[in-house]
Amino acid sequence: MNYTLKIKKIVPHILKCSLSLTITLSTTNLMAQKPVVTLEKLWQEAMVNSQEIKVNQMQLTEAEQQILSAKNPTLPEVDFNLSMGYLGNGYLTDRNFKNGMSVENPHFMNNFSIKASQLIYGGGVVKNAIKMAQKGRDIAQLNLEASQQDLKMMIAGYYLDLCRLHNQTAVLDDNLQLCDIVIANMKVMQQQGTALSNDILRYELQKESLLLSKRKIQDALQIVYRKIATVTHHDGQNDFIPDTTLINNIIDFQTDSTWQHLALNGNTFVKITEANSQLNEYQLKTTQSNNLPKVVLIAEEHFDGPITIEVPVIDKNFNYWFAGVGIQYSLSSIYKNKCEVKRAEIALKTSQEQQTLARENIGDNAYAAYTDLLTSDAETLTQQKSVELAGKNYNVILSRYNNGLSTITDMLDAANTKLDAELGLVNSKINVLYNYFKLKYICADL
Repeated sequence: MNYTLKIKKIVPHILKCSLSLTITLSTTNLMAQKPVVTLEKLWQEAMVNSQEIKVNQMQLTEAEQQILSAKNPTLPEVDFNLSMGYLGNGYLTDRNFKNGMSVENPHFMNNFSIKASQLIYGGGVVKNAIKMAQKGRDIAQLNLEASQQDLKMMIAGYYLDLCRLHNQTAVLDDNLQLCDIVIANMKVMQQQGTALSNDILRYELQKESLLLSKRKIQDALQIVYRKIATVTHHDGQNDFIPDTTLINNIIDFQTDSTWQHLALNGNTFVKITEANSQLNEYQLKTTQSNNLPKVVLIAEEHFDGPITIEVPVIDKNFNYWFAGVGIQYSLSSIYKNKCEVKRAEIALKTSQEQQTLARENIGDNAYAAYTDLLTSDAETLTQQKSVELAGKNYNVILSRYNNGLSTITDMLDAANTKLDAELGLVNSKINVLYNYFKLKYICADL
């Protein structure tokens, strides 16, 4: 019997058996398939369970409480004092400390006073302190939003890694099945005396290499699952699979100018630098207000006894009260406060320069991310063409093989080329999605 005819009769049978085995294994895998967890689900779990988010939320609560504390100086100050005690005897002398004599005093003394004051004008100290506390609350809110965006971007990267690794596992499984087909076919050929044992060893070596690659991918999957479990506190470390249909989502590329506008107006780091600049502006006004007088309404009530300003002491209670306006002004602030004002002016200028620098950096980052997005999209189009060409090449080699014009090795090479092209296409789609997420992260819009 002709060698080519033998191969043509045996290989279809092997392919048929392999296809049946593949369908059986696929059905079993589907029955035991782990639940699909979406990226949005992991984001939700992370927002609730992340320790970093909890810390930021507590800092925001603290900043809100600081606003209430900053408003306290606008409330009236009320001091109450009540004391009772023992008054000892006095001793009276001349100015030259001669002719001293003891003076008998009433021994029971009491003191009662109520003091109330209300700030009328403080040079803007209180008003600016409230504004600084409010701006501190805004910064705490921005820090919380920045942490949320950082966490979402981190999880998105892990999630896309899962998609990539699961896809590589599927490709390796297909290659392993093709290896089994080739090895089984070569063993039949060896029995017919038409194949060498080193050819079989070659494919068995290739199979071992594929198994090692699969083991490495499985280990990498465990690492990624562990990272996701750490940041999300997801119940069960690897009891789910990613939604691989995510890579087929339609992306709105928009234009560079649109992304630039969104980034410069939405990026939390830019907003934080703007808030810091305003905070330093209020700090400068507060420092300058130390050169201004403070006006306070004052009212006091006293009820004291005995009256010790007379000798002998008058054993009676004396009640008096007064109300008026008090003015406080520190003359030393004229020369002491100059350095503080200068320091505050430098701090304000520095924060303004940092704001400008942040806008420049974010603008550059947005442009780079948008360019990477277009590049990865162009790569996807190229990979789509590669898949199309690899498919045509596979069909040609298969047709030649059926007609005895090519070997099983040629068919395997064509199949591997086709699988590699398909793997490259999926990976390029993942890169498009990753760059899109990165662009939205820069715009604080994840």
